[in-house]
Amino acid sequence: MHESFIAVPIVGMLFIGLPWLIFHYVTQWKKNGGLTVEDEKLLDDLHEMARRLDDRLGTLERIITADDPNWRPRQAPDRSHDNDWRRDA
Repeated sequence: MHESFIAVPIVGMLFIGLPWLIFHYVTQWKKNGGLTVEDEKLLDDLHEMARRLDDRLGTLERIITADDPNWRPRQAPDRSHDNDWRRDA
């Protein structure tokens, strides 16, 4: 008798609760799956800001190198062409 009181909730959770939980979160993931327009705009703004900061850093490094060529042990590679990857896409 005591085992049936334990078995009924376990069977209910297994065959009703677990599928409901899985289907609930699957529908939530599908509903919220993509980026919103605001998210895409924010990503574009952040990318543009990162590109400008990289350009500024390159300018500062060129100025410092022109002033003192030995300010660092080795010269960093020129990465100005790395910013063109987005234009190709």
